[in-house]
Amino acid sequence: LFGATMGQGVVWYTGQFYAHVFLKNTCNLIPDQADTWVSIALLLGTGFFVFFGWLSDKIGRKIIILGGMALALLFTKPLFQQLYAVASPKGKAAQENLDKRVGSSLTSLAANKIDSMVVSDTTKVYSDGSVYKKKTETILFADASKKPKGYAPKVTASMTLAESNKWLIIWPLFALLMFVTMVYGPMAAFLVELFPTRIRYSSMSLPYHIGNGVFGGLVPFLATLIGTYNPTNPFAGLIYPIGITALCLIIGAFLLPKNPAHA
Repeated sequence: LFGATMGQGVVWYTGQFYAHVFLKNTCNLIPDQADTWVSIALLLGTGFFVFFGWLSDKIGRKIIILGGMALALLFTKPLFQQLYAVASPKGKAAQENLDKRVGSSLTSLAANKIDSMVVSDTTKVYSDGSVYKKKTETILFADASKKPKGYAPKVTASMTLAESNKWLIIWPLFALLMFVTMVYGPMAAFLVELFPTRIRYSSMSLPYHIGNGVFGGLVPFLATLIGTYNPTNPFAGLIYPIGITALCLIIGAFLLPKNPAHA
């Protein structure tokens, strides 16, 4: 469980699911672009599941599975940093230090006879043609005692990237998927070979579904949750999948059999 499927689960859910969540929630990339570019990366990488499964028949399962974990451990954060630099407004501003406010408006709307709402719209256009839009809705309470505890203005933001950024997003996503194919492609055969036929199905089902369903499935939720407690660090959520991957790599290197007895 700890040497194989848990590491496989977090690598898988980070590369295919949390990367998608990160683009939409942290970078504010519009859903059309996030969905389309993630899909393209998945299509480009799908054949490698078969390739690494085939390669594991030739050179062994363990080396490929642990190799995928090692690469994920080393390069997951740099690849997410690349996505952030290209897709997020802060990342783009830090890169080029050139953005201009081309539209800004402030509107006061009467919500009722006492309170009012202030709406602020801001649009930024970057030198490559990417457009960032931000809308802030703030209710001004005439009676401060009626202000709900923990009230915060409603903020909606969206980043629409210029087409020139397309492959700058797809290639990091494709690289993350390569780590997934390395750990996932050989996994089913590896688990089958660990157990004798008498108990094979139940034995491989237990660690596989706990590793993927619990540890892997929690990646988008826990990574996002950790990020909310560290709003100044957009990569704080990666500590969970990277930490689990490191643990599994160490345990797997020492305890997973190179040639399972029941192969």
